[in-house]
Amino acid sequence: MTNPIIRGFRSLTRFSGRDRRSQFWPYAGVAVALTFVVMGVAMLWAMSSFWAEAMRIAETHPEVVTVESGPGYYSREVDVSGYGLMPDFTAFFAVLGVSIVMYVALLAAAVSRRLHDLGKSALWGLMPVPFLIFGVVFFPIMMTGMIEAAEPNLALFFLLFFNNVAYMVGLISLIVMLCLRGTVGPNRFGTDPLQN
Repeated sequence: MTNPIIRGFRSLTRFSGRDRRSQFWPYAGVAVALTFVVMGVAMLWAMSSFWAEAMRIAETHPEVVTVESGPGYYSREVDVSGYGLMPDFTAFFAVLGVSIVMYVALLAAAVSRRLHDLGKSALWGLMPVPFLIFGVVFFPIMMTGMIEAAEPNLALFFLLFFNNVAYMVGLISLIVMLCLRGTVGPNRFGTDPLQN
């Protein structure tokens, strides 16, 4: 039997056919972990200039540094609020957007095949996607508005909050579906993958 992780990466563009749970979950776990590692490294890169500037301010203005220590702990806080220093949210949101595209690209075909094994259309895999897209588009707009405007846009905040709830419900429903046992024997999407 082929390694499910290697099989998953080789099948990135194969939306037809079926995958059993044992073929889907090892690959899905690696794909999600890989996405988070890439996103974490990219976020560190995106925020590095902000941290470097904060450390430069701390070195040249020691009065903004507060140190607390005691038995078993040490804390160093740098208050740069009076220096107009803000993280580069453009880079942050760009990294977030690219990470989400990578996440969807790595999982789209595998989710389709897994749903086919249940006898379901791959369209079920799109359940959380509209809410994900809405959040990715409007969250940066809300954050920019909160930084630039004196009055936050509460309507957009609550709209994003309820969108996030709907996204989580859709995502959890999809994950539960992907955990179900597939149909035994052939179905309308092909032969039983374990009988090949």
